[in-house]
Amino acid sequence: MDSHEPKVDRFARVPDALRQRLIGDVPLEQVIAVAPFDLSEEGHYISGYLALREGQLGSFLKSDGHWEGHWIPIPEKSEAIMFEGLGMGTLRLIDETSMLGEWRFTRRHEKEVAELHRQLEKQLKVAEAEAFDRKGPKPDEKKTKCDKCGKAIPDWSEVCPSCLSRRKVLSRLMDFVKPYKYRAMVGFGLSIFLTLLGLLPPFLTKFMVNDGLGAARGGHGDYRLLLKLVGLWAGVMVLSAVLGGVRQRLMAALGSRMARDIRDTTYTHLHKLSLSFYAKKPTGSLITRITSDSDRIWDFIAWTLLEAVNSFVLIGGVAGFLFLLNWRLALIVLIPVPLMLAVTIFFHNRMHFYFHRIFHRWSQMTSVVSDAIPGVRVIKAFAQERREVDRFSSKNDHVYRGEMDMITLWTLFGPVLDLSTQVGAIVVWILGGYWVIDGRYAMDVGTLIAFTGLMWRFYDPIHNIAHMDRQFNRAATSVQRIFDVLDTPPAVFSKAGAVKTDGFRGDIELRNATFSYDGVRRVLRNVSVKINAGEMIGLAGPSGGGKTTLINLICRFYDVLEGQILIDGIDVRDYDMHDLRRQIGVVLQEPFLFYGTVADNIAYGNPDATREDVIRAARAANAHDFVVGFPDGYDSMVGERGQTLSGGERQRISIARAILHNPKILVLDEATSSVDTESEKLIQDAIMRLVNNRTTIAIAHRLSTLQRADRLIVLDKGEMVEQGSHAELAKKEGGIYAKLLGMQMEMQSFIAVGG
Repeated sequence: MDSHEPKVDRFARVPDALRQRLIGDVPLEQVIAVAPFDLSEEGHYISGYLALREGQLGSFLKSDGHWEGHWIPIPEKSEAIMFEGLGMGTLRLIDETSMLGEWRFTRRHEKEVAELHRQLEKQLKVAEAEAFDRKGPKPDEKKTKCDKCGKAIPDWSEVCPSCLSRRKVLSRLMDFVKPYKYRAMVGFGLSIFLTLLGLLPPFLTKFMVNDGLGAARGGHGDYRLLLKLVGLWAGVMVLSAVLGGVRQRLMAALGSRMARDIRDTTYTHLHKLSLSFYAKKPTGSLITRITSDSDRIWDFIAWTLLEAVNSFVLIGGVAGFLFLLNWRLALIVLIPVPLMLAVTIFFHNRMHFYFHRIFHRWSQMTSVVSDAIPGVRVIKAFAQERREVDRFSSKNDHVYRGEMDMITLWTLFGPVLDLSTQVGAIVVWILGGYWVIDGRYAMDVGTLIAFTGLMWRFYDPIHNIAHMDRQFNRAATSVQRIFDVLDTPPAVFSKAGAVKTDGFRGDIELRNATFSYDGVRRVLRNVSVKINAGEMIGLAGPSGGGKTTLINLICRFYDVLEGQILIDGIDVRDYDMHDLRRQIGVVLQEPFLFYGTVADNIAYGNPDATREDVIRAARAANAHDFVVGFPDGYDSMVGERGQTLSGGERQRISIARAILHNPKILVLDEATSSVDTESEKLIQDAIMRLVNNRTTIAIAHRLSTLQRADRLIVLDKGEMVEQGSHAELAKKEGGIYAKLLGMQMEMQSFIAVGG
């Protein structure tokens, strides 16, 4: 433990009155950590402190100027869990059966509470990862502290830059090489052969100069021998060119296949992830991983990795030839290598930091574009084009400044590395030239020329490897970002042996269902209700009451935090997830249409539907009349996200899509909010025909549209507060539903008078 560490700084911010209170309980040196907390369970500001000692956790609150509190014994089998919420956090201490205490704090105290949590975890001898697995934040929540080294993870990074191992990250990439291992072996084999073949010309130079030109014979050359050697050199060049083309095609195709597989795998996994993952990830960041990150991996496999192998083979081969020609000069050539290595390591650490930051800024810039283009109608409606341009320019400027920082470092790296190699070249010419002139160590002109040629072939691959650090950093970061997605498990999934929906009826029951999006604020609290198969239920209540959340849980977009949701007496978590969702038709509050024809969008949930089925569904949703008015009818293109259609038209097509899906459970989340009064009546009439043998749950913006529901459920602040028919709740004095209905009637009267 840390009981022997100085306590001066630890208690610097602790109020004197609390310090005296602690001294009255225990010797101050026994207190391992203290941390403030400042939020009550209701979210009100308070003044509180936690104090940790061996085996006990103290909780103290300031009341009327006095500090009151108690010490909680810490059982051996207990866990300390720290939640990260929206602008706040929560620390919980739980044992095997109950929660021993819960403390909430704003972000300004996060560091101190985290330190106390770390010390508490040391006491419990439970790894932080195990604690978070059971009750902590979801796997897709961003950590602010590295589990391995304890350093803070920068906002621009999703992994700890200090602990990112390029070797481990890139070795995982080799899993995608396995299906093409024979192609890869041929490509790398050719690469090694070509590298060794490239060593022959400098070696031939020695004989061309000494024997062909006669430098070693007092000027008596042999022209025929020279031609033979030149011919051999030409043959090597032709063979290298042919095999080089074959090698490049093999490796480029390998990189392209791998990039395709990575894109497929990543995109497939994205569709397995839960909505909670997408709620925390910017769209631009995910698009970047599918596109530019996979392209960087292709470039790395096709060129960088190949060049790295070539360089290492070349270094080994050339070193052997250098020592064969003259081992003394070979040792001279090695002198700059330690300096070059030190320079490379220094610049690598800085470059690694810059690349992570640049990729983060690229994602931010892409997110601006992905937000603005779909929302261009809103931008123009509010005349905010200049604002969006400025927003993009700001992010673009951040990318530029980040790139300039990297360029400054990179352009400094090259000259420093070049200067290091020039030192070796100068020494070789000084000593080698002296030995040739003086006749020492059997050094001749041909050997010196061959040696200098090989010397640059030795330095060049070292330069290449050093400069490849940029490509390795880019590839490692891209691979890490992709594996961040692939390593994220879905929060909602089908368990082994999941139940199929054979004989599905549509009975729904909620038993004390409780849910929270952030692990702190509960948006549903102990909701219990039973919905019979074929019954139409209306959900009503103030905004933020939990209506849409309840629907999300029934569709199993999320899982309950506590309690159960059963359909036909079976917990929804026991069903096969995809099989369950095929039995549920959903019309969301904001209709979303895919780029394609009207018919394709209506048949999206049932691709095998005939044109007659599509038309029948469109008629039921009151969409047929306006669709046939289009020049191409059901083959008309709706544009990206249906931007060529009005809001009401998009909503009716989405309703037709749900109808054609023919579900046992129909969910209408504000389904009629985007249509006019006349269309709403027709749609409601169509829905009433469709509810036969189908469980329907409807949220309506206008409460009058819920009059035909068999039963209404009113939610307020996450709790079910009223239940009954429209007539019953409308007459309930002081009831929330009656109040909301009265407010809407007053508003409609005001609008009518104003009109």
